[in-house]
Amino acid sequence: MKHLIFLIGIGMVFLSCRNSSTDLIDPSDLKIKAGYICGWGSGIDTLEITNQTVRYVYYIPRQSMQAQISKTRKLSDQEWVDIRKALNWSQFNSLSYKTCNVCFDGCDEWIAVQNGALSHQITFTRGLKIDTINALQAKLAQLKAEFAP
Repeated sequence: MKHLIFLIGIGMVFLSCRNSSTDLIDPSDLKIKAGYICGWGSGIDTLEITNQTVRYVYYIPRQSMQAQISKTRKLSDQEWVDIRKALNWSQFNSLSYKTCNVCFDGCDEWIAVQNGALSHQITFTRGLKIDTINALQAKLAQLKAEFAP
């Protein structure tokens, strides 16, 4: 009996420690947004990714509320798979970064993930590399480089 309880316990540990990048994620309802904002109205950008499209918007509030850059393109199936693999919901959801450099005329970066009723957003110092979401940050940077000025 003790051996059975021990084996069940070990099985539960293995199941709970699975590292699945798509846990709780419905790919058809997933939306990832990322961007930065800098103080003194010096620049704001937003990258929005869904299962079909990627959209980039950039504007400088002190000049105009009209976007200087607004581009959209289709997202390939392979790109979508790669982005979803880079996102580990459990790891992302456990992050609690909440900087406000923009409050003091600095710059902040942010990433938000929405999936149905699930959502989480982090805000961090622009350029900061976060180990647990490094793969996601790399994918987002790659897409931004395609569109950014």
